[in-house]
Parts: sequence; structure tokens; C-alpha cells
Amino acid sequence: MDLSKKMNNSTKALDYLRALMPTILGSLILLGCHYDSSKTEAIVSPNTERPNFLFILTDDQNYRTIRELGNKHIFTPNLDKLTQRGMSFSHVFNQGSWEAAVCGPSRKMLNTGRHLFKTGYGPSTAVNDQSRGPLLGEILQQNGYDTFITGKWHIDEESLRRSFTSGSNIFMPLWMGMSFHEEGGQFNTLIADYDGNDLNDENFKTRRANKFSNELFVDSAIGYLKKKPNDSQNPFFLYLSFLTPHDPKHAPEKYLKLYPIDDIPIPKNMLREHPFNEGDHNARDEVLLPFPRTELRIRWHIARYYAMVSHLDAEIGRLLDYLEKSELADNTVIIFTSDNGLANGQHGLLGKQNQYDHSIRVPLIFAGPSVDAGIRKTGMFYLHSLFPTILDIAEIEAPKTTDSVSIASLLSGKKDHVREYIYGAYKNFQRMVRTSSHKLIYYPHIEKTQLFDMINDPLEIHDISKNEGNEILMTKLLTELERLKLEVGDPLKNESPVKSFSEYKKDDYYPQRWPRRELN
Repeated sequence: MDLSKKMNNSTKALDYLRALMPTILGSLILLGCHYDSSKTEAIVSPNTERPNFLFILTDDQNYRTIRELGNKHIFTPNLDKLTQRGMSFSHVFNQGSWEAAVCGPSRKMLNTGRHLFKTGYGPSTAVNDQSRGPLLGEILQQNGYDTFITGKWHIDEESLRRSFTSGSNIFMPLWMGMSFHEEGGQFNTLIADYDGNDLNDENFKTRRANKFSNELFVDSAIGYLKKKPNDSQNPFFLYLSFLTPHDPKHAPEKYLKLYPIDDIPIPKNMLREHPFNEGDHNARDEVLLPFPRTELRIRWHIARYYAMVSHLDAEIGRLLDYLEKSELADNTVIIFTSDNGLANGQHGLLGKQNQYDHSIRVPLIFAGPSVDAGIRKTGMFYLHSLFPTILDIAEIEAPKTTDSVSIASLLSGKKDHVREYIYGAYKNFQRMVRTSSHKLIYYPHIEKTQLFDMINDPLEIHDISKNEGNEILMTKLLTELERLKLEVGDPLKNESPVKSFSEYKKDDYYPQRWPRRELN
């Protein structure tokens, strides 16, 4: 079935399916979910025309890391092919973070479709009177999908149980965001398996992989596909979430050799140190190198970052090759993206705890049946728009809790853009508003504002906030920023940023501490 027709006929399809077999998954009730699934009609019925989904999520991969999309210094032959056969999007944004571990809030937005301060995770005051709402995998399960996870989750155990029917080689603990160098890093990752049908305490018993994480997770994905017959009653949602290119910056020697340090170009917007206190010089990413940064050390970081991406690319290629050889490819929508970007020396920074494009923009590629090949879209939208988009493609109505807007209109070619303004936040230190032509970053704790011309200065080198004639534009963007803060439930007050955010953070959310289970 044509993808655009699927999107246009979603309501009719839902009515038809509801008439066939309305069912509620009792298993979710048994698991004691916070979300009352009885309030949502579950539709579990065979439909071989409904697409499968292969959702590939990388970790800390910024938008300038695919050769086909403009970076001629990196080798990504498989992502290049995926770009050529699919539709790519250049202006996809992570909305921000209430903590230094930006990956966590990003994944919570992705899996709830909700704005940053409305996910129901994070500090308890973030929830207010609004329920967390259903999760993406949970909704797909209720509508007949078999849901499988491998790799990083970075939310809590309850949410994984609600979202997936099974999983293998899942990074542990579930709420943890990274593997540590001193514990073996990417080469000796702590993992476990999960079976939603197992009511005993056999799930999540941990073990060491003794294999590079990229290879391990793709092994799991292929293993799952091998067991999934093409004529199965239920389509699948395969959630493959890599640990790389997040540090520790480990890669097999073969890929490290692709990037001699002396051949690595220095970013044009590299600085030895950020020119002012942007708020979080002590964040874990920033302490990986001392200040001031040196060109040699930045080259080393970039070389290893690129090596990790190239290894990722090779393993993704192995999975896509298997998918193509199977009969599953004809009805599988492939989605490739990352949770957030990363700085590697740009602006004197090394992390994602900032509002520059290198840290908030991510790559996004759609490929599969009826997706136009070789199309590149520049319209702006949030990363968590993937939540309603996937549901649109699957002909499932998005829940009322959804804050983000589907990009189905971009995929079908009906529109070129979704949002005129993009909002961003980092703790109480930074707030951002962006249009296609300009970006304003406000630092409330020091009352400083930056303004960039994103057309003529896309690397955000020249702050034009003090330039004569920009007063009206500054006022307009600051006004829009306040409007967006209300839209997303931002608790920060400009007149008292530390106090207002401290009140918000007073009941910090701590994930369920990992239960003691046998280490095999």
C-alpha cells in the first residue's frame, strides 16, 4: 500500500480495524502500569499490509556525520546508500534537557511524543497534573505489533515492560546512559535479556558481552528477524539503540586506521575555550579535556568519533543487507536518527550541554516502501515528532497526550515545513529560539543574549546581537521565546532563573534503583 495513502486513510482504517476486533492487552494491567490502558481501545488483529518498522537510534551523533549529506572527511558508505534510497531531513532538533545527561530526556520525549517538561519523567514537579500517557511501543503493541528492543533504553524498567514484548542484549542498568572505560567500555558491555511472557524473575539477569556493543546489538536485531516469519500475523517494531558514538571513544583498530590524526581538519568554529560562562563547564562531557583545548587533542577526539561512526555504519550495513535478503524488506519502514548531537571542539566545547546546532541537530533518514528516493527536506521540526509520525504510518490514532506534530505531510510531499519556530532549553542556564534564518540564545543566569544569522553564518561564529538594526528582530525572537516557554511548560522565570529552576528540581526524579539480580 502506498505510504501517502496510508496516511490519508488512517481514520477509515482505524474504524475498520476497531470493528474487526477491539481488544485490550491485559498483560499491561498485570504489570501495574501507571498509564491506564483500559482508556485506550486496543486493536489486535492480523493485517499483513501494515508496515514493519526498523527504528535505528544512535547516541550523540550530530547532523554533520554522513558523507552523502556533506561531510567529505568521514566514511559512511551504508548510510550514504540509505540516504540515496530514502528521504533525509536536515533540520531535526532535540528540544533540550533538564539535566546534564541530555540523552535521557531526549529518549523520554521520543517515546511519549511530549514536550521536554511534560514527559512525566524527570523531577516530579514536571508532571504537574498531567499523566505520563502511553508510550510508543505500548501503543504499537495494543494495535497488533510485536515490539522488540536491543541496546540502550535509558528510561526505567516499568517503561520498558510497557513498551516491548521481548528484547535481547539490552544495555544495563536500564536507566544508565553510558558504558564506562574502566569497566571495559564498548568492548565489554553489561547486558541482559527480556521476555515479556516470562512471569518469573528470569529477566534482566546481567552478564558481560565480551564483544563490541555495535556488533552485539546488530547480532540481536538479525537474530530477531531470523525468527520473524514473513507471514506472521503481527508486524514488528524493532527498536535498535546503539551506545555509540557516545564516549568512551572506543572503536576497533580497523576503523581507527581510517582517520590518521594529522589528516583530521580542525572545525572552523573551534575555540580553545568558550568565550564566556555558558553554564556547565563541569558537565561530564566537558571534563574529558582540560581548558584551553589544543588542536592536537581536538583532532584526536574527532578521529575517534569518526571511527565510531564508521563502525556504526558497517554494522548498520550488515543489518540492512540481511533485511534486503529477507522478504521482510518490502514492507519495512526504516528510520535512522540519533538522540542528540555533540560538540568536538566547536565553540570550545566537547558535549551536548549547549544550544548550538552541532549539539541539538540530528540526522534523520526515512526509507522503505513508497518513500521517495534521494529527497532532502530542510523544514524544521522536533525529534519527538517521530512519535506521531510512526503512528500515522501505522494508521494508528495518536493519543491526546501527544504534544508533537507528525511529519507525515513532509513524507508525502504535501508540505515543505512543519514549524516556523524551534525552542530549546538546557537546565536553568540556556534558552533558545530558532527560525530558518536566525537563532537567539539567552543565558538567563548571566543575562546575556547571542544572535546568529543561520543563513550566512551556519556555524554560529559571529554574534550579531549588538549590531545596529537588529533590535526589532531581537525583540520579536525574545517574545516568541516566552510564548514557546508557555507552550512546553518551561518552569524557568527570567527574573529568578536559579530559584525558579531549583523549585522545579526540588524533588529530583531518580530512576528505580537496579534490583540486585544475579550476575552470570
